[in-house]
Amino acid sequence: MQQDKLSQVIGRIGRRVESYGRTNDQIVLQSHILAVNSMIEAARAGAQGRGFSVVAAEMKRMSDQTKSMADSFRQDVLGIVQSAESETAELVSALESAERERMVALALNLVQLIVRNLFERTADVRWWATEPALWSALSFAQNGPARGPIAEARLRLQTIHRYYTVYRDLMLLDLDGRILANAAEASQRTLSGEEREWFNRAAALRSGHDYTVSTVHPNPQDGAPWLVYAATVRDGGAADGAALGVLAVAFNWDREAGLIVREEAGFTAEEWTRSRVLLLDCEFRILADSDGAPLGSLFALNHGGADKGCVQAPDGTLTAFARTIGYQEYDGLGWYGVVVRRPVKG
Repeated sequence: MQQDKLSQVIGRIGRRVESYGRTNDQIVLQSHILAVNSMIEAARAGAQGRGFSVVAAEMKRMSDQTKSMADSFRQDVLGIVQSAESETAELVSALESAERERMVALALNLVQLIVRNLFERTADVRWWATEPALWSALSFAQNGPARGPIAEARLRLQTIHRYYTVYRDLMLLDLDGRILANAAEASQRTLSGEEREWFNRAAALRSGHDYTVSTVHPNPQDGAPWLVYAATVRDGGAADGAALGVLAVAFNWDREAGLIVREEAGFTAEEWTRSRVLLLDCEFRILADSDGAPLGSLFALNHGGADKGCVQAPDGTLTAFARTIGYQEYDGLGWYGVVVRRPVKG
């Protein structure tokens, strides 16, 4: 850092002044000895050395004066250097503190970006679950073949999907977990065992005002990670109507979270060479990583029980972290934003 270089320059100035001071002391000492010896020799010479004795005395006086001035100069300069070192240390400390605060603020901002985005998903799924095309299709399906209503529901899901590109798919399911209509494809299928976890929670919701959310996990089609929000579809679209099925919206996690960790930090090209941005879940498993670490792998976060902070490793690497504060009624699932900054080499 530039602050470290400044401290090094000031330190070199101080050492040079000390070195010059010692050299000057040696010269003054030699001049003083020479003057004293001259005075002694002048005294031995008697009347003939009397004139030279005056010169020798003057040399001694000038030598003493030179030493006094050199000592004063050295003390003044060293005092300034010491003051500069102290002020530079305080400046460096203040700048380092400001940098840590900036990194923590960035970590919080990044996790809040994704949390606010996901809050909208909780609103989407509960709103769209009241669509007449969806609850009508499920009502007809309960009473027998419902090709017309199912086709209409699929068309409605496809229309929504066309304009909401944050989703990989939107799925309408009956209470047996069969996908009757979806936006991404025309074929029907039954949920896999892994998908049953979020579906069972959604089917058991007590009100149309409620929702559930899955973990970030690979989807069964191509293995790309997605995050599923689900709500019950109820008779007549009423919040207290009888449950007819489930609407699930699958958030395109890989693309949207990738934008957060790779583009939203605003780092320079140089900063990116020594920086890393991550999103972690409440158990410190990696949800997204600018370095590309596998989804679900653990990140060793030395958080000390704090919701936010910045820790420094022995090699100078800073790791800033911040736990989401949620957004409105969405708690953010306890996720963390993390920014890692390695020191400048050399």
